[in-house]
Amino acid sequence: MVSLNRLTRKRLGELLVEQGILSEEQVQDALRMQHQSGLLFGETLVQNNLITEDKMVSVLVSQFGIPYIKPSNYNIPKELLEIFDPAMMRRFQFVPMDSIGSVLVISIAGLLSEDVFKQIESQTGCSLQVFLTKMSEINVVLQSHGM
Repeated sequence: MVSLNRLTRKRLGELLVEQGILSEEQVQDALRMQHQSGLLFGETLVQNNLITEDKMVSVLVSQFGIPYIKPSNYNIPKELLEIFDPAMMRRFQFVPMDSIGSVLVISIAGLLSEDVFKQIESQTGCSLQVFLTKMSEINVVLQSHGM
């Protein structure tokens, strides 16, 4: 299982600057744009062509060692998706994929705050197994289930 403490310790902007993908100035500009748009930071970066979804996922996979998964390739039970408000899944860019005993398997696009992870755990009573995916994949899954 992924250590949520390790996963939530660094911010995406910090990682991208450390790896030389973005400058500190680009991160600050993106943060201002994010504040104006209300989007997640990663969404802001992609929509403003500062980074591709593929590059962002690649950075997160290499930094945290979390496997990439394509949730649209899986048959996700609708009742599992119905546990969460679609607006919450879109806002925080995650989808549940499977439930195995007391473990909920989720795919996330980007980094979530510790509070969001705790909210998901609290809402389900499950511990989390986390995989990374793209924002576009989250949207495909939600749209295919009419959400």
